[in-house]
Amino acid sequence: MIPARLRMGYWKRRWRERRDPALAWLTGANRRFRKNHPSDGDMWDDLWTNRRRLIQELAPGKSFLDLGGMYGIVGEMAFLAEQAGATRVVLFDGMDPSDEFDEKHRRNESRLRYIQGDLHDADHIASLGQFDIVWCAGVIYHSPNPLQQLMHLRHVTRERLLLGTHVIPEVPGIEQACVLYPGISAEMQATYAHVHGGAERFPGMAGPFDTTPLLAYANMWWGISPSALRSMMHYSGFEVTDEYLYSPFWIDLVVRPGGQSTDIYPALGLVRERARQRFADTPRDRLPTWADVEGDEIRSP
Repeated sequence: MIPARLRMGYWKRRWRERRDPALAWLTGANRRFRKNHPSDGDMWDDLWTNRRRLIQELAPGKSFLDLGGMYGIVGEMAFLAEQAGATRVVLFDGMDPSDEFDEKHRRNESRLRYIQGDLHDADHIASLGQFDIVWCAGVIYHSPNPLQQLMHLRHVTRERLLLGTHVIPEVPGIEQACVLYPGISAEMQATYAHVHGGAERFPGMAGPFDTTPLLAYANMWWGISPSALRSMMHYSGFEVTDEYLYSPFWIDLVVRPGGQSTDIYPALGLVRERARQRFADTPRDRLPTWADVEGDEIRSP
């Protein structure tokens, strides 16, 4: 017989979920995942054990880029790749290098190089060149432009990209759903906080959006469903080879170049140059009346 206190807890949860469809969506996904993926271990232990395994398998004899690996883990994956036998290792991150990172680098007598930059910066990304193996986790959902970041990751990836990200569960009846977090209500934030065990680690999603100048990327911007993520990978020039779903909210993908060719997207500056060339040899008195002329330069309308 089920104890009365457990029965009361069950009906209390069901009552709350009936009043909050978003909570029912999130907690229902959690229950189904635990039922279909029973495990006695801790989700975070499983996640980091698998990530270390992947790097130890893929890094030996390869060039390795750790993109965004300073916060929280202080370059751990980059140092692991170096120890596993990577031929060249670069850690690229927007954060200032910490004292802990400096100490790790000296203690390991590391040859790892640190480059400070922004994954949004197309020019800086182009200057990096390509790496055989690229590691990027906990990054794209902190960006207002995650697809742009994936396309930049494609530029630097020669063989494999290991991408780890927070996701949302699939939304029943809606393919490839995404949620824009900035601007959601305090009630919705409270629902996310309830499911994720607090708001502290999830500004913008489970807590207020941080509007501190220059710190927009500290927020969570997008909730991306696994189906949307797969499609985003395809249209940024990747194909998925392996997928590891650790919970309804955390996923790792191993991808390789493939999918949709990125030549479908106009190169930056292409349209501007077409406008400039259109009347480059046309005398001013023959220009159409709508042409925007500034000095000797012809601009598009």
